[in-house]
Amino acid sequence: MKVFSGISRAACILAVVAAGAGVAPAQFLLLPLPTSLTVQHPAIGGWFGEAVQLCATLTDPSCSQVALFMTLNIYADGNFVGNDSLALGGPPFGPHTTAHGQWIPTSAVDIIADYTFMLPGTAASGTTPATINALRFRWNATATSDSTMTGYVNIFFGPPIPVAWQNIKPSAVPTLPSQTVPTLTPPALFYTDPAQCPGGPAAGCPLVFKFTINRVAP
Repeated sequence: MKVFSGISRAACILAVVAAGAGVAPAQFLLLPLPTSLTVQHPAIGGWFGEAVQLCATLTDPSCSQVALFMTLNIYADGNFVGNDSLALGGPPFGPHTTAHGQWIPTSAVDIIADYTFMLPGTAASGTTPATINALRFRWNATATSDSTMTGYVNIFFGPPIPVAWQNIKPSAVPTLPSQTVPTLTPPALFYTDPAQCPGGPAAGCPLVFKFTINRVAP
């Protein structure tokens, strides 16, 4: 899947390929849409609301029964900037950096958004470099009114990323370690029910959240 670098240059529509009563995860197909959607889309603005983790069963070890509040801005140029209350807490989900990414309209009221933030990893030890963790997020949301959006979030985990010095010349550029690939790769599938991909991150599956946010405006 290609994520367009400029929302004003290209938007997209969402094609869902599902099997059996909507139980299968969604697959995304990006196609051109009128650029006017990015100017008048109701998702644009500042938002505040709550997200809760969805759990296939309460005995699922990947179900931490997480709840959080979040603040975010969705910009007309395609940028997505957000933060949440877990940034104020401790492991395993905090503290973390501000989330940065892009959003794309999939209809006059729907959007998808991809973003990432960093979490602390491990300290350097001897010749082993320090690490950070960078999570990849995918939103699938609908503006149900001018003041409310609801939707789902998938949180994808990757391996710890080494923060290692590189001995490069002025004419060279640093190379990204292979551990950054999951953070930089748009997810091919999207889940609205954790039962669609059981086992959580240990099984290569995302955590699934459901949210409601309301517009912050005068």
